[in-house]
Amino acid sequence: MAPAEGSDPGLGPQWGVPTCVGIDLGTTNTKVALVETSSSAVRVRAVASAPTPAPADLAITVSALLRRVLDGAPAPDVVGIASMAETGVPLDASGVPIGDWLRWDGHRAVVEAEDLSHRLGWAALVAATGVRPSAKVPLATWAWLRTNRPETWSAMARWAGAADLAGLLLTGRLATDHTLAGRTMAYRLPPPGAELAGGFDAELLSDVGLRPEQLPDVVTGGIAGRVSDPAFGLPIGTPVVIAGHDHAVGAYAAGVRRPGDVADSLGTAEAIMSVVAVPPDPIEVARAGMSAVVTVSGIHRAVLAGSSTAGAVVQWWLEHEGGGVDPDELFAQVRELDRRPSEVLVLPYLSGRKTPDPDPSARLRIIGRSDQSAAYLARAMLEGLCLHARWIAQEQFRLAGLLAPPVTVFGRPVTANPAWMQVKARVMPWPLRLVTEPEPVAAGAALLAAERAGLVSSAPALDQRPAPPPGGADYDESFARFVAAAQNVEQG
Repeated sequence: MAPAEGSDPGLGPQWGVPTCVGIDLGTTNTKVALVETSSSAVRVRAVASAPTPAPADLAITVSALLRRVLDGAPAPDVVGIASMAETGVPLDASGVPIGDWLRWDGHRAVVEAEDLSHRLGWAALVAATGVRPSAKVPLATWAWLRTNRPETWSAMARWAGAADLAGLLLTGRLATDHTLAGRTMAYRLPPPGAELAGGFDAELLSDVGLRPEQLPDVVTGGIAGRVSDPAFGLPIGTPVVIAGHDHAVGAYAAGVRRPGDVADSLGTAEAIMSVVAVPPDPIEVARAGMSAVVTVSGIHRAVLAGSSTAGAVVQWWLEHEGGGVDPDELFAQVRELDRRPSEVLVLPYLSGRKTPDPDPSARLRIIGRSDQSAAYLARAMLEGLCLHARWIAQEQFRLAGLLAPPVTVFGRPVTANPAWMQVKARVMPWPLRLVTEPEPVAAGAALLAAERAGLVSSAPALDQRPAPPPGGADYDESFARFVAAAQNVEQG
């Protein structure tokens, strides 16, 4: 059999170090990585991926990906699972999924989120959970499910998040991590200095007609279970860890672990996370469209914010504005353009703006377009994404009390789209470090699993390289124009 995609045949079990598997269930694709690590070095030996399947097909997909990365490799010592947040599926009394994923980007529960805000109090919910009431939070989804799909609601014995379902299939136990639980709006933030809650909040759940025993067990920093099904090709008894929310797991893998560290996670969505020493007011954070969260370590607080359609904007642009040019060729042409900022502004909002200055009515706009080339307009689109990220980071740093810290960027676009990284380095006014591993979340899930299983005391960060020096000053005028246009402010 041929080596798995991304495999490194030069590495092998002769290292004598833990071998770990990480699983990342993403919005678009599911990735599995085989990783060797010690406390001082980490190597990704093989990676395999496939489109994220429906819940009923998850076992088949995960099993196939595991067999691809483990072909000819030693049995892993531990398995870690990360996933997109705010996405899950009802389970019947036998633990079988009922229907498809109810995903974070479904926009179905707008009315229910508003009802929760009015009934329980917007500020009270934010203060309790760190999360803004919105259509994507599972608490609103469950209220929507009860009203709009009564047959499914009646048949639902439990609820599984994406990572939780994978863990259930592997181990027979339904469990989750605090970073995933924290995105549901049914899990309370601990007071400063207090330990993480050991389960979902009964009072919040009761408002939508659920009980804590219908939700996964919350495992904070340990093993969730052990492999019990031989169909996955893993030894029975292999420890399994629910690593957590994909953005948070990737940040950990990138070395963003201490106060003052900042991560920029790129994929279908883009998220910026700043680790803080002193948590800012969660109400002020929420008014800016951001969330107050706890890092995967369970020790530090962070501010999390992002755009739900960053990578999706690139895909939309290629389909609607690419001029029929091959994507690789188009972005190669972008890299050859001069360094001057584009005169065209692109507001990259496919379905509203979550942060900063939330505006659900915001839509993609191209300002100043005339007869420019496809490459010129594609660069303007990338600039729009980066200007929006600069706006998010600027507001986040203000809330977090940070002054222009270096930002670590990770995600597949770092290696797959050099033009995007070139533009990002020019637009941002702070230093960037680029993680060179194409699948940092899957790798991070493996590293976290090794740490939580006690195989290493502290897993190292993935390799990274510095981006070119920041050129943000060249884009100061463009940035001011961008923010004014996004807020519909007339400039003199």
